[in-house]
Amino acid sequence: MSNGDYQQVIKAIDRLGRVLGVVYVHYLGDAELSVKAEHLSRCGFSNTEIADILGSTPNSINVALHKARHPKPKKHPKTKSRK
Repeated sequence: MSNGDYQQVIKAIDRLGRVLGVVYVHYLGDAELSVKAEHLSRCGFSNTEIADILGSTPNSINVALHKARHPKPKKHPKTKSRK
């Protein structure tokens, strides 16, 4: 196999990976962007690849992943003090 043949194989595998990512996102349905991004990240996709798959920007994916990994703590309702 020549170097050109290897490059074609690598490109074909890359396309297959992207197709599988799109199928996986479709399987997740109406899940939030952060959930979809987290699942794709766990599959090994980079933020740029995830952005391409989800039709977003790498920065918004970075923010979504941060929110997914570090959720805000729930605030407890203030209780009235008894006198």
